[in-house]
Amino acid sequence: MEEALSDQQHNNTWNVTVNGGAPQMGTGNVQHNTFGYDPQQLAAFTREVLEAAHRGDVPAEVEADAEALQAELATSEPDEGRVRQLTQRVWEGTVKYAPPVLATGAAQAVAGFLGIPIGF
Repeated sequence: MEEALSDQQHNNTWNVTVNGGAPQMGTGNVQHNTFGYDPQQLAAFTREVLEAAHRGDVPAEVEADAEALQAELATSEPDEGRVRQLTQRVWEGTVKYAPPVLATGAAQAVAGFLGIPIGF
């Protein structure tokens, strides 16, 4: 009996299946899952676009869309469909008129939200 227990202790097998990530074992590991959009990152991107608008780098319609996006994000319960629609329009205007704004971290987050790869 003692011999059987001893053999079991030495035959521990670990099987780890990882799909799309790196395995982590041990204590103190934290996983953060983010789904949808981060309102703070969208707000930062919107401020950057509005700053470009105040410099005259984007036309009035892009500025109006950015202001509408800013207002929607400021509501207590932003409509995700409207946020996505306005973000898409602001993004397209920024790509066309103010590409340097796309180099910011906030723009990278917005690209992820929209599912648009950014290549520089």
